[in-house]
Amino acid sequence: MQIDKLRSEVDRFGLDNLLVIETVTSQDVSQGIPTDRFRSLHKWGKLFTVRKMLTSARGSNGENAQVVTYSDDDFKGLLPYLKSKHDIFLLTTKYPEGLVFDYDIEGQSFTCIALHPEQKITQLIQEDTLFLPASYLPEIQARGFSMIYYLEREAHSPSIEILTKGIQSVIKADGNGKVDINSAAPIKKKLDNLERQQNSMRVWLAAIMGGAIALIYGVLSILEFRQSMYISALLKSFGVPKLMLGIRSIVENLIIVNIVTVSLIYVLSKYHSIIFKALKVSGDADIDSLYWGQETLWILAAANIGVIISSIPVFHALNKQVGNILE
Repeated sequence: MQIDKLRSEVDRFGLDNLLVIETVTSQDVSQGIPTDRFRSLHKWGKLFTVRKMLTSARGSNGENAQVVTYSDDDFKGLLPYLKSKHDIFLLTTKYPEGLVFDYDIEGQSFTCIALHPEQKITQLIQEDTLFLPASYLPEIQARGFSMIYYLEREAHSPSIEILTKGIQSVIKADGNGKVDINSAAPIKKKLDNLERQQNSMRVWLAAIMGGAIALIYGVLSILEFRQSMYISALLKSFGVPKLMLGIRSIVENLIIVNIVTVSLIYVLSKYHSIIFKALKVSGDADIDSLYWGQETLWILAAANIGVIISSIPVFHALNKQVGNILE
């Protein structure tokens, strides 16, 4: 389940994607420190850039929205939205596309159209966000903002690790701003390590569980045979071959073992969410892979092998003379 969770995080962010967020203060703006020093990342893939303002917009729908501005240098990443021929737009998943809203930003009113964000943008924007040209909010931008770079790396480009080291070198060299670098690379590394550890853990756990089940069912089959030994002796005295009696015992126990084991796994899978909720553990996972994977087959195989091995004493007992058993 932990592996599935990490894998979904990697898939959601994108293994070849890189997010860089630079905090630009009002002092940086007043001193004229460059705020677009990482735009060269566009050489390595599709680059999405915007500025997130330190304010919010109040909408005619009664809800607040984040405020993001863009310049001419940001047009390329915003083409899917600017083709609507509206320079002010609201990216939202709550409302249908095409709805028109009025927003107020510190006394300034703007009219925008609602648009739906692309999948990659949902990694950057968690709520309604108002986009408008930077020239509309010069005073607010002068207070500072967060410069966002989101790179979708192309196959021929340097690895995410190399790009990250390059950005860190630039930061170390000029010492300007506070920069956060995020990617799926650390998660992927953690995922790979976890998969290697759990591959061996699953084998050992399946072997231990299978051995335990085999031992339990094996002991039960021997005890059950001791109870029915007199009946078997009686049938043997009537001329029933001991081979047939032994096979009957094996088949009966195999049927019981498999029905009980499969039924137990089915019940666990059916009530998976309830069980994990009671244990206060996140129970989101693919039920089929979790309960009906290869480890389950190993456990079933071990249980069946245990039944067959436990039948050796049964055949040994069938070799006894009927008179000795009845005594």
